[in-house]
Amino acid sequence: MFRYNSPIGLMIIAFDKRENMLALIINDTIYGHYPTAVAAAADVYCHSTGCYDWDKLDGTIFNVPAEIFYWEWK
Repeated sequence: MFRYNSPIGLMIIAFDKRENMLALIINDTIYGHYPTAVAAAADVYCHSTGCYDWDKLDGTIFNVPAEIFYWEWK
């Protein structure tokens, strides 16, 4: 499981057994399923998650992790 404490709250990339894929979870809501953690982290970096509160911040915050390697591993 990967974690990122973003300005809008906790983001988690974790395996979802129901979908057999990785899920992007933002503040306890699943915003998408991905084949890899890299793909999920890329959507976070690009502000294209489907979470309005996050996506609207595109261009306004500059410390967004550019790669999954910068996320916390738990």
